[in-house]
Amino acid sequence: MTLVYPPIESWVVTEEVLAGTLEGVRTAGRLGREAGVFWLGRRDRTARISAVVVLRGVGVEELPNCWRVSPEVFGAVTRWAMPRNLCLLGVAHIHLCGVRPALSWTDRNFGVRAPGVLSVVIGNAGDECDYRNWGWYVFEGSDYRVFSQSETVKRLRIDSSSGDERWIADANGVRPLMERQ
Repeated sequence: MTLVYPPIESWVVTEEVLAGTLEGVRTAGRLGREAGVFWLGRRDRTARISAVVVLRGVGVEELPNCWRVSPEVFGAVTRWAMPRNLCLLGVAHIHLCGVRPALSWTDRNFGVRAPGVLSVVIGNAGDECDYRNWGWYVFEGSDYRVFSQSETVKRLRIDSSSGDERWIADANGVRPLMERQ
């Protein structure tokens, strides 16, 4: 029997994924709104995140202290990802200036709740460039658990290779992200 959620021991995140994430959220952050991205890749013991999907447009709400993605957007991303053998490995979003990069009650209870999925919180409205200062959480059992600094070093590898993909999605579908913010 194939496990629906094979266990993940570590994640590989490229510098391009980190840069694409920041580029995808900063505009909203500078306007005083929260925003976020999906991280997709292949689920394995070592899961490599290979695509950043910026969520913006129909079905995406970017508001002060609130970022929401409709079921229709999740559906559009899923329909696009399945034939590419990609799955959701993480969700990264920003908190505004002065708000700690920690999961809120809403993040914990209304975010993606699937085993091994990362939830990453970037502080300072997306201007915090050092990933070590972000809040790194993994969903285990029935809740998210924060990574300690030592666990971040052990389970997360930042890779300098290139070739990762950047996309933008809303309820109408997924398309290549051409803009550089």
